[in-house]
Amino acid sequence: MRRATLLATAAILLPVALAGQQPAPDQSLGDLDITQLARIRVTSVSRRPEPISEAAAAVFVITREDIERSGAASLPEALRLAPGLEVARAGAREWAISARGFNEVTSNKLLVLIDGRAVYSPLFAGVFWDVQDVVLQDIDRIEVILGPGATLWGSNAVNGVINIITRPAAETTGGLALAHVGTEDRVGGTVQYGGALGRAVDARAYARYLYQDPADLTTGDPAPDDWRMGQGGFRLDARLSPRDNVTLQGDVYVARGGERQQLPTPDPPFTALTAYDVRTHGGNLLGHWSRRLSGASELSARAYVDRNVRDQAPYFGRAALTTADVEVQHRFILGGRHDIVWGLGARLNADDISGAYPVSFEPSSRTTHLVTGFLQDDIALGANGWHLTLGTKLEHNSFSGLEVQPNVRLLWQLTPRHTLWSAVSRAVRIPSRVDTDIFENAVTAPGPPPVTAVVEGNDDFAAERLIAYELGYRGHPVRGLALDADLFYNDYSRIRALLPSSVGRVDGRLVLPFAIVNDATAASYGGTLAATWQTTRRMRLRASYTYLHSTIEPDESTPNALPDFVAQLNPRHEAALRSSFSLPAAVDLDLALRYVSALHPPAIPAIPDYLQGDARVAWSVRPGLRVALVGQDLLAPRHAEFRPGPFEAERRAIERRVRLDLEWRF
Repeated sequence: MRRATLLATAAILLPVALAGQQPAPDQSLGDLDITQLARIRVTSVSRRPEPISEAAAAVFVITREDIERSGAASLPEALRLAPGLEVARAGAREWAISARGFNEVTSNKLLVLIDGRAVYSPLFAGVFWDVQDVVLQDIDRIEVILGPGATLWGSNAVNGVINIITRPAAETTGGLALAHVGTEDRVGGTVQYGGALGRAVDARAYARYLYQDPADLTTGDPAPDDWRMGQGGFRLDARLSPRDNVTLQGDVYVARGGERQQLPTPDPPFTALTAYDVRTHGGNLLGHWSRRLSGASELSARAYVDRNVRDQAPYFGRAALTTADVEVQHRFILGGRHDIVWGLGARLNADDISGAYPVSFEPSSRTTHLVTGFLQDDIALGANGWHLTLGTKLEHNSFSGLEVQPNVRLLWQLTPRHTLWSAVSRAVRIPSRVDTDIFENAVTAPGPPPVTAVVEGNDDFAAERLIAYELGYRGHPVRGLALDADLFYNDYSRIRALLPSSVGRVDGRLVLPFAIVNDATAASYGGTLAATWQTTRRMRLRASYTYLHSTIEPDESTPNALPDFVAQLNPRHEAALRSSFSLPAAVDLDLALRYVSALHPPAIPAIPDYLQGDARVAWSVRPGLRVALVGQDLLAPRHAEFRPGPFEAERRAIERRVRLDLEWRF
């Protein structure tokens, strides 16, 4: 804690001490001051470009400059920059990421999009974060919505939406070579080149490779979760006419890494510590067309196909999933006061899962559909700064049928510098294959006779529901200072739980079945306060604090049901402080601290609270060539952030890391 205090002091005072030095005239933290940052246009809240100051939601934007100066080497690390997101590293490649509770390695209430392509898997209703890789220098911005976004983005956008938007090819012309070496992010590199293919066509292509060392166990011994991944892709943007634009982009990847789990076995001793390789590969192809009909009217269409295969033979076998999705959207102004956006969409998911002893699915293959339609109207209520947003989304899915997800949002711009907003929303998390079709041999207790607990899917499992109430403020009370605050109360019903039933006897052993049911309720409340203080054009401080209180319990009618989520895995308090400064001689300095309170999951040891710090020093050696030294999690040799994943008996720790980055643009 003494070193942490020293670093905290340095993070605040060192830039202040350096403020008196005169940087080179062409240096600055960016071309945007605080007021201009408030006018950054976001699209995730209402599916139309609007200044963030006019967005009636808890939305935060992570800019390209933010990512660069943070020293992040992956998407999950970049997401730590968003106030209110819970981002915990569970191993070398495993992450638990959520918003406003329900955090798990298999979190299932957060929708993640990359250029409009959903990477939310219908197999288990979560995200495989280890294969979500993007060239960070190609990201234009990441828009993070805390709270429901289901009216526009659909089911599973329950607690939040992460929308990753990459740059057009015209903004990434020329060559780019990236390389890094480090103590844990052992080695990696990217080669990319972009240019014009004619007067109206721009393109880029890239290839990248990374190798990550395995994490440590909390004992200090190495874990077997190393990770190797290769990926390549392209983007092509064409201007077909002054009004028509087309984008075509795609990626392919292959990855492999180690894993070790305490897996159930059918024979004595009924469990075995099993080491094996995780193998996965996949690819996607996305096309987008838009036509400008008038100054404030646009028609667009987007379609993509995504294929991924994951092989974890001893655990669940081989799982292959193909997704095809198409959507059409139209935006127009009606009567001068109504800004209307509506759309229709359809998605088809086809999967095949071979299964293994611990986890199998019945049927082993299944094709499901999702048909959607949405309508939202942003109504200007007069010249006094009031806006009312009314909208709803209708969805029909193969699991729970028709779902309706409306919202009402009210925004009041008191002055150009102060905005209040409030919202009431309904969102659902539709069932996945894990809810309806799974058969899991969870654990066997030796006898005599042996007793095996099994978990069985439920064809009648219904969508989980949320009613959310939100209130927020966004403003600039004094020059150079921006504040963003939100409060929320979430009321959940029909939450997943396990309901035990009568013990049976199979092959000389007792079998205790647990059915997956909607027999739990949950509630959470809290809020986030974020502040940005731009002391000078070359110095910026950012701070945030998040409070979360959550509970989950069985329905009164089924007191013996066991909720399948753990409220204690959500930290009650999170805080972050970041200081950035542009020094003389083309040097950038960035220091950061983050604090996370303790986790107290039942039946396993608590995860202590921790304070960790990062540092980055970057030097522009000459135009086009940049060197950066990055240190992460510097305040302790290792620390735990989350509990083990499914069947992982060994808790993994996050080690202190140092990395050297090289960037060459040519």
